[in-house]
Amino acid sequence: MFRRPPLEERIARRQAELPPRTGGRSQFDQPAAKYLLILAAAVTVAAHVIGGILLAVLAH
Repeated sequence: MFRRPPLEERIARRQAELPPRTGGRSQFDQPAAKYLLILAAAVTVAAHVIGGILLAVLAH
């Protein structure tokens, strides 16, 4: 209908145009994303620990 190549071909062409990734095998391209993930995980663990302690203390 629109005479465009199939999606798979367009994706393959686009990936071929991108430069190859260099460096380590990190999932994070930006250090800020890594630190935000660590911070979110730490806050979540801390909230669960504090909540568990409060629940245990208030239940008695």
